[in-house]
Amino acid sequence: MFIGREKELNELESRYAEDTPQLIVVYGKRRLGKTALLKEFAKDKTHFFYVSRETIDSEQIKLFSEEILEDNPVKEFITSFDNWEKAFLFLINESKSKKILLIIDEFPYIAQSNKEILSILQKIWDQNSENGKLMCVLTGSSLSYMESELLGEDSPLFGRMTSTIKLEALSFQETKDLLKDFNLADQIAYYAILGGIPRYLKALDYKISLKENLCRLIINKYSSLHQEITLLMREDLREPSTYYAILSAIASGSDTIKDIAKSTALDKTKINVYLKSLMQLNILYRKVPLLLPNEKANMHRSMYLFKEPFFKFYFYYMVPNLSTLEKLNTNDFYNKKIEPTIEKYIEKEFQHIGVEHLKMQNLADKLEYAYEHIGNTWNDKLELPIFGFVDDEHILSGKCIYNRIPTLDEINELKHFTAVYTNNPRINTAYYFITNVEITKDLENLQIIDKNIHFIVLN
Repeated sequence: MFIGREKELNELESRYAEDTPQLIVVYGKRRLGKTALLKEFAKDKTHFFYVSRETIDSEQIKLFSEEILEDNPVKEFITSFDNWEKAFLFLINESKSKKILLIIDEFPYIAQSNKEILSILQKIWDQNSENGKLMCVLTGSSLSYMESELLGEDSPLFGRMTSTIKLEALSFQETKDLLKDFNLADQIAYYAILGGIPRYLKALDYKISLKENLCRLIINKYSSLHQEITLLMREDLREPSTYYAILSAIASGSDTIKDIAKSTALDKTKINVYLKSLMQLNILYRKVPLLLPNEKANMHRSMYLFKEPFFKFYFYYMVPNLSTLEKLNTNDFYNKKIEPTIEKYIEKEFQHIGVEHLKMQNLADKLEYAYEHIGNTWNDKLELPIFGFVDDEHILSGKCIYNRIPTLDEINELKHFTAVYTNNPRINTAYYFITNVEITKDLENLQIIDKNIHFIVLN
């Protein structure tokens, strides 16, 4: 059963309903469910679904021809097209009398063996597409190719896309259907470790424990996810050993360029180049403090953190302990290297889940105000875990509390820190506390007494 991606599916359906030719790009990292999304979309439509291969151009055209000619009567006379132009013109001509959906999965493989394919497509689309009702969907997992070569300003197809869909990892709320057989605590734990990657989450077994799932899927060196990070990095990055060093440094707490350079002995200028590549692949992101409109930015306060939870887990727990894994069985490895700190690890990751949830509440107009930005902020003296603002006089300050309710001391401490940070007694502040357990009657009464305090319970 297909789960999730309703927004993307609705976008594709609305484009298909239009009575005009459509050129659409769907892209995103591997394992995000691009193929599953497009198969679900195409299942009740006349369509051709071609999966590109890493092969020479002549073989690619031959295989593509076989796909689009398979059930066509002209196959008696034509077994293969000589070139891409003839193949696409055939489809456009076929679409004059009926809507045709063409999906080319992993389009960058075609471009590898034919550097002119974008120019060929551009010429065909400009001169002939209006003659038919072809909906052409190009997909790809290579973010650098899709964003620079296909969608970039210098691309022959620039400006011709009728829709561009970039698939991101699912949010915590979007994974609820995938994890419906797990309780809330397990849902949080698995999201903190694996993130919102559908393929990873589908591999989980709800009938066994967290420990058993991690041993089965990650720690066992013959398991499906044990070599996943290594394979992905070899596919997407040159010099994987240098990237390994940088990611290991960040996982150990060196999250500024200065600290990364100290940890790896790499030149700061080179580190910038590597960090840029890792951010393009959505492995890392650069975190800067959220500033009020009248504050000045200070780029030296930025940090580089993991965007993909599974990368973080792998470099935090697995990479530093691979030698130990050779000496221990999976159960002993978990007991010795993961179990002592996993709860603290999940608690820290819960911060991201809580902030993400608050942002979604804000977009849905479920907060007291419509906040322009929500993130977090810090300076040399203190940090506000959750911070947002409407303007100079209306702000949000908050904290995520994992597996328990906030204490009165924590509530008062947040109020104090916020006052110190803003240093403006005229500011109207709403305080949000996000937890995964039900709040007590006393806290409910506190909300009634102090209208600026809000408790949000994830469920």
